[in-house]
Amino acid sequence: MNVRPLRTLGISLLLVSSLTGCASFGLFGNRVKPVQIETKAVERTRLNLADPAPLSPKPVEWILITPANAEQVFADLKAKNADQVLFGLTDDGYESLSITMAELRNLIASQRQIILKYREYYEPEKPKETK
Repeated sequence: MNVRPLRTLGISLLLVSSLTGCASFGLFGNRVKPVQIETKAVERTRLNLADPAPLSPKPVEWILITPANAEQVFADLKAKNADQVLFGLTDDGYESLSITMAELRNLIASQRQIILKYREYYEPEKPKETK
């Protein structure tokens, strides 16, 4: 008897069964349950952000210097023992400074609105229970 065809047949059967793997076991009974997806609402985490402290700007003293009062202004500074140095702006420079300050105020206001909207989203007010 020739063993070679039996060996080839045995190897072929082994290969076929290994390719099918565990899929053939489904024929014998237990079926796999379908995947079931459940969703559950989760309460949002509170931000716990404190309101920022309001700005408390320091007072600024403006001195207008003209050719007529320049000597008097420097004499007053010397009498007060203050540094005799002044920072000046032209009228165009003052206009640019004013526009920049207005833009900063608008930016702060818009950032504040964004923070308030985040707070509304993450920390909605709970309805009051009436009895």
